[in-house]
Amino acid sequence: MPKRKRDDVIISPSWKVYIPQDVVQEILIRLAVKSLLRLKAVSKTWRSQIESRTFHDRHLRHQHKSRNLSVLVFNDDDDASATLRTLSVGATSLSLENHSTYHLQLHPSPFKFPRVTSFGIRITSGSCDGLACLYSTFLTYVINPATRWYRKVPESRCQARIKALFERTLIASKEGQVPQIKSFPALGFGKDNVTGVYKLVWLCSSTYLNGDNQNNNTCEVFSFDSNNNTWNDVVVSCPDPVVHNMPPVHAHGSLHWLIDSLLEKQLLSFDLHTETFTVVTKLPVAYSTIHHITMCTLNNRLCLSEYKGEIQTVWSFNQDNMTWDNTYSINLRSTLTCMEYEYHYAVPPITPLSDDRLLLYDFSDGEEKLVLYNYRLNSFSKFLKAPFSSPGISYYQSLVTL
Repeated sequence: MPKRKRDDVIISPSWKVYIPQDVVQEILIRLAVKSLLRLKAVSKTWRSQIESRTFHDRHLRHQHKSRNLSVLVFNDDDDASATLRTLSVGATSLSLENHSTYHLQLHPSPFKFPRVTSFGIRITSGSCDGLACLYSTFLTYVINPATRWYRKVPESRCQARIKALFERTLIASKEGQVPQIKSFPALGFGKDNVTGVYKLVWLCSSTYLNGDNQNNNTCEVFSFDSNNNTWNDVVVSCPDPVVHNMPPVHAHGSLHWLIDSLLEKQLLSFDLHTETFTVVTKLPVAYSTIHHITMCTLNNRLCLSEYKGEIQTVWSFNQDNMTWDNTYSINLRSTLTCMEYEYHYAVPPITPLSDDRLLLYDFSDGEEKLVLYNYRLNSFSKFLKAPFSSPGISYYQSLVTL
């Protein structure tokens, strides 16, 4: 039997390796949400730590720092259910390999209207800390696509008003009259940067809703704080109607709507902390037609995009000097094999990738698809063709709940 060296150590199976809690937390914040949900079963200590607000904030900050983006694509199956697919976005690519699909069955509506009189289920135009919002005439849900958590929100007076219009529309259509409803408002979702409170905002313009010549803007706000479960009215100082078919965008602690003014296009910005409105003038798209404009958030900046000729230009708002920077110039006709049809609408950008590419939502040929555009090489490539009810939204997977 060979002699054992002095430096050899016999490790007993009963020995335990001690890892400091701060080291454990540093490891945990780097894990994916799906893994963290499973690890909550390890111990009561881990469950308590993973479910804490402090851990949620640290995990989300790491997701932002690492640019661990995902894209949520959405399709409403009927008036009470929706299918959502999450696509993984790498540092330089977007992959279907780690995508997930789930079917969200919502509470059925007690109102049974023909689909033609309903705008179905929609999703808000952007995410906020990994949360998004599904809504329709009859329901509102805040969801976390990564954890599959969701919370139902009480009905707003705006939704009740639309349901009443639906009833009148049904009666009018049966009697051969022209329906009253012109277009539906879009729900806004954002976060108060000062208090950290998440808020939902309905802003309805009677001109777009039922063709009222004397426009009347009404606003309701729902705050996700501990003492509130109701919608509150807010006075709207702007008399001009906001464009219903262009969803509001959340950026810089405010929600932003496009105003359809007779003289020029303007923005109506709602500060989520002070709950006051401000009109923003001198836009780079001030004299463009509405269907040639799209609005979004890219790299945490408010962006306006205008399609003119064969070029779509994207401007981003520089909050430091209050100016609009020309950020991207997209040649929509540069690759005929991908973009085969004449464009009548602006193409909504979804998110920039770090390798000089933009992810776009294209519906020029009537079939929705995601397109990767290289703005350095002026080249396109199709990425995904699937039934979408709206453009995809980029988000960081999180553990946040309300």
